[in-house]
Amino acid sequence: MSRRLFGLTLALCAAAALATAQIAAGHGHHARHHHRVSAWDKEWLMTSIEGDRFEIIGGQRAQKSGNAQIRALGARLKSDHSKSLSDAIKLAHKFGIEVPKAPSPSEQWELKTVSRFTGTAFDKSYADLEVFDHMQDIQETSDEAKMGTSHRIRKDAKTEIPVLKMHLKLSKAALAAVGGNG
Repeated sequence: MSRRLFGLTLALCAAAALATAQIAAGHGHHARHHHRVSAWDKEWLMTSIEGDRFEIIGGQRAQKSGNAQIRALGARLKSDHSKSLSDAIKLAHKFGIEVPKAPSPSEQWELKTVSRFTGTAFDKSYADLEVFDHMQDIQETSDEAKMGTSHRIRKDAKTEIPVLKMHLKLSKAALAAVGGNG
């Protein structure tokens, strides 16, 4: 038997054994389909939760700005991402996915770096960060909406896209208002 055929046979046997074990444990086709979540879905949901926590912290820090538009942006991001966080945590619990307790290490570093600035320098750095962050969020969320395997998680991603696009528009306007060149 060739290596390729042996590998294929081994993979099919493993899949059959797994299916048999799930059926025997009472997790037939419908249960597997209902709670099916891929590594892609899991990673997006965990990243989304970290991102929501990042936005909430950043929004709180923006409340200290002397610029009304930066304060308004921060308040809006904090409010919208608090709702998003609540929805994402419910989904994570439904699928048995770990709920990150903090932003990612790189997001924590970004918050720390921006927080070192004051006045107009903070305003420009914060708005600039939000522009690029939301561009990335829109791309990642669009990818999940198109390629995710879980209907529920894809649906959540699809509902996030218009909000993220509005956040990008608000971030660009705030950056322009503080003299940034975004």
